[in-house]
Amino acid sequence: MRLRKAPHVDFKSVSTTLDQYGSDEPSPIFKINNIPMMDVVLKGNDLISFMRPMCPQCHSRKVVKNGTCVRTMENGIIFRIQRYICRECGYSFVARPPNYGYGKHYPEDVKEKSVRARVKTSLRKASSLFRIIGNVIISHETIRRYVPPALAGIMESSGYFVYDEQYAHINGVEKYRSLLKDSINGNFVEEMLDDLKEETLTGFFIRALSRFTIPKEVFITTDGYHYESVLEASSTMLGIKIRRQRCLFHLEKDLAHKIAVAKMEDHLGMAKKLIKYMFFQNKSNMDKLGKNRDAVAKIIEGRNEKEIVEIMLEKINSMYGDDRIIGSFLGLVQKHRREVFLYLENPKVEKTSDKAEQHFSVQSWLLKHRFKTKEGLIRTSYWYHRYLSTGM
Repeated sequence: MRLRKAPHVDFKSVSTTLDQYGSDEPSPIFKINNIPMMDVVLKGNDLISFMRPMCPQCHSRKVVKNGTCVRTMENGIIFRIQRYICRECGYSFVARPPNYGYGKHYPEDVKEKSVRARVKTSLRKASSLFRIIGNVIISHETIRRYVPPALAGIMESSGYFVYDEQYAHINGVEKYRSLLKDSINGNFVEEMLDDLKEETLTGFFIRALSRFTIPKEVFITTDGYHYESVLEASSTMLGIKIRRQRCLFHLEKDLAHKIAVAKMEDHLGMAKKLIKYMFFQNKSNMDKLGKNRDAVAKIIEGRNEKEIVEIMLEKINSMYGDDRIIGSFLGLVQKHRREVFLYLENPKVEKTSDKAEQHFSVQSWLLKHRFKTKEGLIRTSYWYHRYLSTGM
């Protein structure tokens, strides 16, 4: 560890002896512009040591010498530092002022920028950027220590969530990165799961929801078709009511895939567009109806979203209900009607799990491939979304 003056400040010498740091009096702190710093004037082969050392861990005086180590200053001067070991607690330390070194002499804005650099690139590249751009020599391990762990404790919740999962390879083994995110305030919980079995997912939902202050009724938007029993078990264990909204985008996407596999796009292309407009009633999807645009616009004029859904379901059934693919889709919608159209009862419910998808899509390759440990992936992802993508 090199001794340096604090970055971004003018040089100033402070005359003192290291013996002061071993006294029973409070350790002196030298500051310039509120930045702790110290400059030690040394000659070649000088030894830095305490006359009356005190353990910084337990403050015991039962300290003995434990050899020396050699260091080189930036000006090329080589010197030695006395090492010590505490007989009380076994802590090993060197003759170093307590407010100097190990990153404590870096100002807060440098620490903040190092966190930003850490989650955007590798540790060593972040260290190089500080050296090139700011003329600040900061080690990659110091930057690693600046990144705090994910916040612990209970988080605020609106009661409206989105859920999704993503494949990730950790140490060469396929894992599943599961996410439960508050769709309104952005708070979220992530975990790496070994599999997607029912008991594994149930455990995740129980642990994740327990991290929030949740009301008696919770709304969760998910994709897929295999969460019904999982959410039911979680609801029973937590003593709350969990209502599920099926992701409309995935329903529409699955239908489009079945039509493509059956090579029925020419015959069922309009049915697919009508269903898409029923789910997502906007001008863009209306324009895609082509020659049927005016007819649809006429029958839905003056209607609200719920009424338009009823009209579109009836029209799609009358036109394409006899088709095996569309008939099966309409049967699925009718069977799970409350889960498909929950958003019509409560506008705060997300129609899609898009907010979870976006959470994964931000620098997804970097997060999955550069940070290949379970703790590193979750910790880095947490601070990216809480500190960078949201501007917090």
